[in-house]
Amino acid sequence: MDLEKQLAGAPISWGVCEANGWGFQMEPDRVLTEMRECGITATELGPDGYLPQNAKDLAKKLDEYELSLCGAFVPIVLHKPDQLKASYERAKRQADVLAALNAGNFVLATPAEDGNYDTRDPMDAQAKSVFAESLPQIAEIAQSFGLQMVVHPHAGTMFETPEDLEFLLNETEVDLCLDTGHVVVGGGKPLSIAEKAGRRVKHVHLKDCDAKAAERIRSGASTYSQEVKNGMYKPLGKGDAQIAEVIRFLDSIDYSGKLVLEQDVMLGSAPSPGSGPIQEVRESIEFLQALLDKTR
Repeated sequence: MDLEKQLAGAPISWGVCEANGWGFQMEPDRVLTEMRECGITATELGPDGYLPQNAKDLAKKLDEYELSLCGAFVPIVLHKPDQLKASYERAKRQADVLAALNAGNFVLATPAEDGNYDTRDPMDAQAKSVFAESLPQIAEIAQSFGLQMVVHPHAGTMFETPEDLEFLLNETEVDLCLDTGHVVVGGGKPLSIAEKAGRRVKHVHLKDCDAKAAERIRSGASTYSQEVKNGMYKPLGKGDAQIAEVIRFLDSIDYSGKLVLEQDVMLGSAPSPGSGPIQEVRESIEFLQALLDKTR
């Protein structure tokens, strides 16, 4: 793998998130500046309205920082029939912007409701039946704009647990965004999911995760947002998400997509210059570079 070409970032590593009440939101110019200071040359879009939504204005903003757009995390409710029409229209609007900037990846998440990752609906037979219609529809929308649609496992969404991902991989033909941290939160092993998906892993979000914190979420002793606030996600190599094993596997299948650094954080206030999220992002990049050097 070529880290210089494949490394990407996302605003969530700087505490910028679409979830309700998600702490202090750092202003875009500082986030983009710090991405470039870390050597990152591509980014995902971030929440609706954080960066310009007009394609021309967005391109201008990213050009200021010599950043390309590599995709967008798009949370859309897709298991409730009465919301599908609005969800499809939302998907088209997002895909149009991504296509205009040659972003490549439509990264789909399927929350129970917009802005909330602390609760989820059951992945029951009815939900699976609706997904049998809605997932191919979103994939078709993405393809019509020249984009690749990948489903992102995520806490508080319909694709969270290993069983949910078995349904995705066994009963559908859609591809996967492997998010190592969220697989741990859902109770899975990232390497096992990667091996099951194989070359259907088309996009990767790298985050490390404290398995004990993840267990507190699954047991009901805590919530997702509380554990993120407490620092559940760690710099790469400091948690239980099998980062080294996953990277070696991806290298063995000649994975050529993006490696998006995502260390979800929740900030109470603006970090002082040179401190805060940028330090952990740098630590993760150093770990990843050393790991890739060993694979050569």
